Amino acid sequence: MQKPLLFLGVLTIVMMGYWIPEDRQMPVEGAKPYDWNPAAYWYVGGQNAQKGINIFAREGTPVVASTSGWVVYSENNPAGDNTVLVLGSKWRLHNYANLEKVDVKPGSWVKTGEKIGAVGLPKQNTRRPANLYYSIRSLSPQVSELKPEKPFWLDQVFHVNPHKFLTEYQASDAQAAQAGSAH
Repeated sequence: MQKPLLFLGVLTIVMMGYWIPEDRQMPVEGAKPYDWNPAAYWYVGGQNAQKGINIFAREGTPVVASTSGWVVYSENNPAGDNTVLVLGSKWRLHNYANLEKVDVKPGSWVKTGEKIGAVGLPKQNTRRPANLYYSIRSLSPQVSELKPEKPFWLDQVFHVNPHKFLTEYQASDAQAAQAGSAH
């Protein structure tokens, strides 16, 4: 009798992760879609693919949580690229890297729009200007993204396109605002 109850408990927790609404906000204060290259997502260069976008901004520009979630990892290392990982709704890990400094601790809860750090210079590539590297990894596979004809297709089902994540939400938000002002 304990195993079915345990299974139902785990299933309930997993499903709750999908039921939690997903707020979205631009992670770099004042950034617009022209501040990154949408084609950079899954750009294949050499042996690897870039699984996120670089949002360019002035060094020190505030970085905020693009969605609410639990901070599962943060690194505040003066010698390296500072990083924050936030587990948000739909079981997605939001990765914020190239931070100048980190303002959150692991285990804390951040709300959408709450400051988590500041834009910094990438430590590995001195030719690139200050930017936030932003990527989203899905813990469960996204079957709708399955494209076996593309390189890295199996890996791609576990990543969310951050360009679409940020811009589709803004487009639907703008349409809702227009509809509200028309009434």
